[in-house]
Amino acid sequence: MNRALKFLLVFIVVVLAVFAMAGIPNYSAFKTLFSNADGMAEGSEYIENTYSLKGLTEFIGEHPEYFSVVSFNVNNPDSGIYYQADVSRTLGTLSNVFLLLEYERQVEAGLINPNKSITLDEITRFALPEISAGSHKEGLDKLKEIDPDKITIDHAVAIMVEVNDLTIADYLWYQLGKDNLSALIDTLGLQHTDLPLPFAGLYISINPNLVDTSKTYSSDEVIEFATRFKNDDAYNAEVKDIFEDDRIGISFIQERNALANFPQTTPREIAELMMKIQKGEVLSEAISKRVQEKMRWVFGGETIPLTFSDYGAMYDNRMGMLSGIDFGTSIYTGSSSAQAVFFDQLPVAFWLHLSANHMQEDYQQRLIWDPALYETTISEISKGK
Repeated sequence: MNRALKFLLVFIVVVLAVFAMAGIPNYSAFKTLFSNADGMAEGSEYIENTYSLKGLTEFIGEHPEYFSVVSFNVNNPDSGIYYQADVSRTLGTLSNVFLLLEYERQVEAGLINPNKSITLDEITRFALPEISAGSHKEGLDKLKEIDPDKITIDHAVAIMVEVNDLTIADYLWYQLGKDNLSALIDTLGLQHTDLPLPFAGLYISINPNLVDTSKTYSSDEVIEFATRFKNDDAYNAEVKDIFEDDRIGISFIQERNALANFPQTTPREIAELMMKIQKGEVLSEAISKRVQEKMRWVFGGETIPLTFSDYGAMYDNRMGMLSGIDFGTSIYTGSSSAQAVFFDQLPVAFWLHLSANHMQEDYQQRLIWDPALYETTISEISKGK
């Protein structure tokens, strides 16, 4: 069997697995696969040599256009890795860290009652069919495990951090308010990080069945799309029908490219925010500690306690992009690190490969506790300079 055919078969298996995890029916998965033949070949030449983390670090050194990493000891930040640290990268659901910070600030100020009851309907109002469907289903399943009469906004926020449910994020965005989120960005002194925007508005803004996609829409226009989707029953139903029938209505490659118009940050700026959260220096020590606690959702896994004495993270995985922010203390060295890792604008086939094998999360976690991987990364990125 020649290499091209082997790659094609691997891609079919991988994409079906990814879409199955996303909760998309098999027919839809097959239809999507075969309408994206060009995307399914894009970057396939990188796959064979990147099944190991060593191979992945070699790729990182050879292709800086796709990758940024900031990783440093919080007690000695000057000695860390700052690779493509000031390149603008798509925030994606890493923007949830700002929703979480503002939520905890409003809780501390008495503006939000964390025990406020909410309903599933309030959240599903914001759901776009076929967009991060797996995360949304996982979020709903976790909420359904709670007594329906006892679901609180604090439950929803914790689940948002864990599963990256876009619908919970949009619900929370409107609870917090644009002006408050904008003031938070200013208070944090972030000069290279955009205001988080509702995901419903962002995905509407790139759907040619709903808008003129030859235009790039401002943040205010994106918010207007999302607000109409929230408030107008007929428009809400229309948008959901369109996404149900044809998803975003663009190819994988176009979807990947469109992320460049989503809110951006720089790895240096958001990694430094992680350090300040870990040290209890963001807004107040109490707020920082509550943010840390919700980010520790991952610490309940089977392997994390074997290598970390403390670990908290947020991850994102969407077309062409894999990213994460985290803080952690190695069980071997006792040293604490803060990090931001971005695989951005990846070729579609290569993204599918990394996503299916959870390589970005594995790489990011091991970068803290595995000195060999840390040194290998430094060596490989140094070759590309």
